[in-house]
Amino acid sequence: MIRNALTPLRSPRLRALTTAFCLLWLPAMGQRGPTPFYEDTNNVPVSPEVHPDRTVTFRLFAPKAAEVLLMGSPGILEVIKEPKALQRGEKGVWSLTVGPLPPGFYTYGYAIDGGLRMPDPANPNLEQRRWGPTSLFTVPGNEKAIFEERPVPHGTIHIDTYDSKQLGMPRMFYVYTPPGYETSGARKYPVLYLLHGNGQIEASWTWTGRANVIMDNLLADGKAQPMIVVMPYGHIPREIKPDTPPPADPLTIEKELLTGVRPEVEKKYRVLTDREHRAIGGLSMGAAQSLSIGLHHLDEFAYVAAFSGGGNRTEWDKADPAVLNQKLKVLWLGCGAEDAAYSGVKAMDDLFTRKNVRHTFNPSGGGHSWPNWQVYLSKYAPLLFQK
Repeated sequence: MIRNALTPLRSPRLRALTTAFCLLWLPAMGQRGPTPFYEDTNNVPVSPEVHPDRTVTFRLFAPKAAEVLLMGSPGILEVIKEPKALQRGEKGVWSLTVGPLPPGFYTYGYAIDGGLRMPDPANPNLEQRRWGPTSLFTVPGNEKAIFEERPVPHGTIHIDTYDSKQLGMPRMFYVYTPPGYETSGARKYPVLYLLHGNGQIEASWTWTGRANVIMDNLLADGKAQPMIVVMPYGHIPREIKPDTPPPADPLTIEKELLTGVRPEVEKKYRVLTDREHRAIGGLSMGAAQSLSIGLHHLDEFAYVAAFSGGGNRTEWDKADPAVLNQKLKVLWLGCGAEDAAYSGVKAMDDLFTRKNVRHTFNPSGGGHSWPNWQVYLSKYAPLLFQK
């Protein structure tokens, strides 16, 4: 018989044995030593602490450290300009207050005694990267940002694994299906392939960029068409191996998307398979990949976007402007003025303007960071698949 844990112990002998066991066990538990300092949650400081004036205080318990630096993504570096030293306080808690920061989404970490950047152990919110996780936080604005969750219908995130015949290894991709997909019968949806940046992974656009939340909000506001968003892995090896040479064929990822990922998507999901219902876009490295794939496959993609990244201008300069204007319903570029990639993206804009190629260029403030890429997605997605 399987006894439920809440079933009374009816046997007097069993009750006696249980009582004896508890009497022996409780003193033993009481004799345990003090919690090791590295597991003592009493040592965990509040970090990061976002204040009402949008300044942010970072804290780290590291009583034996000699130096602690605050490191950050370009987003926070636009404010602090360079890594900043935390100051050691009482009981070995290091701290630093920066800002005020503009409302938005930030990642950061610490470098201790000259070591590699590590996440904040007091902050459970992480961005996963190829070279290890880093911490993240949000500075709220007066109104909810496009990436902040609202009480609206939510889509679903799927994680798919497949075996790549080209690369000879298992691969993953993430898929966002819009609210109502599971109950929409045989309806088929257009698809956006959304690519990440260098060092990021297939989870980055959802777990960090919150593309699913952005799409939920756009759909709830009637600003975008329901679509499926596919987020593949954009590197060849899973781990960073400095002694591993890059693939001999620079188009390896392009081939993988078209011959590995896309067939899996079209087999597993109800997607429309004509070019009029297929879009691509990406950030940084993914921007260059999107521009390359879009140009090389104009018969397969009608929409192309590049966030904070330029393409091969020589290839685009050779393309026939009339063909580009006929084939591409949307060609969209976005970049922040403080982004190191700005000059390259602006050069693409100048090229398209000179060749009379119909396109949109969205310059903005800020740099190479998620607050820009999230806004760019919120502007690009509403342009897709409009009748």
